Amino acid sequence: MVLGPATAEKSPAGTRLTGFTLVELLVVIAIIGTLVGMLLPAVQSAREAARRTQSLSNLRQIGLALHLYHDATRSLPPGFRSTTTGPWSGGSNDAVPESGPGWSFFAFILPYVEETALHSTIRFDLPITDPLNKAARETHVALFVDPGDSAPRLIDVTDSGSPPAVSNTPTVLTQAAVCSYAGSLGTLAYEQQPFNGVFHRNSKIRFANISDGLSKTIGIGERMSRHTRSSWVGVVPGQELVFATESIRYRPAEPSFSWRPAITAILVHVRTKAPSPQASSPGGFLGPYTAGTNFVNMDGSCRLISSDTAPEVFRALCTRAGGEAISSDF
Repeated sequence: MVLGPATAEKSPAGTRLTGFTLVELLVVIAIIGTLVGMLLPAVQSAREAARRTQSLSNLRQIGLALHLYHDATRSLPPGFRSTTTGPWSGGSNDAVPESGPGWSFFAFILPYVEETALHSTIRFDLPITDPLNKAARETHVALFVDPGDSAPRLIDVTDSGSPPAVSNTPTVLTQAAVCSYAGSLGTLAYEQQPFNGVFHRNSKIRFANISDGLSKTIGIGERMSRHTRSSWVGVVPGQELVFATESIRYRPAEPSFSWRPAITAILVHVRTKAPSPQASSPGGFLGPYTAGTNFVNMDGSCRLISSDTAPEVFRALCTRAGGEAISSDF
């Protein structure tokens, strides 16, 4: 068989035969390959935009649930519920001794996100780690997982010792269902009181306490499991957050590098820069999207914060009554 242009030969039916030369065929393949190469980034971008839109939808539903909870109880849910058993030593990363049970605001709003059945299975009077709460703590809640987050359904809740040695291999305390979001406790040290954000241990903030304005106060933001792994269930006393193995800041020889205390399992304090892979601590916000990290404000509206957002603006958005002036087009 010869690849080539039409020849003078005729088929038995009397029609002329046509074809491509090998060079022409290679040119066509090269053109198709170029077009596919040009199209692929556009397809990936469209998919990322779709996932980011779904994440915004998740955050809006969570924001609405907070409003419904506030309407029913006249206050927002606590960041998590736990009994302290000793004083704070005063160090920025120092934990407060506590006994739990540790259930988070995510657990308290379950009836308002169509998860009443799951809510009814939780023994809120018992610790998260209690055997009677095993089924509940391991239940996957799709709304609490960012569609752009390649998260395992179950994460290890770990402890590296007290104080942790950065070279230690973390000890697994329990397993729990993953979460891609975390609440804001403000801009002060984790255990500093009075805290200036929206959520904290045993907190009962009311909308009336958010004098900066609901539309200018962040409540919850993305924190992907490729950055650090945490669960919607809340805080297990003694646990610590470390960088996930997928994080660019993870150190295989020092798995407990830059550890953060138990409270960061569900809450974030904002100290310096806007979320970025280079700047965020294990306990910080960080979304899975190149455009930035998604947040829900306390009025239920959502905003994207890019890594180049001015630190003072980001910090101002995380306080509820700081009186900072923030332009609408920051």
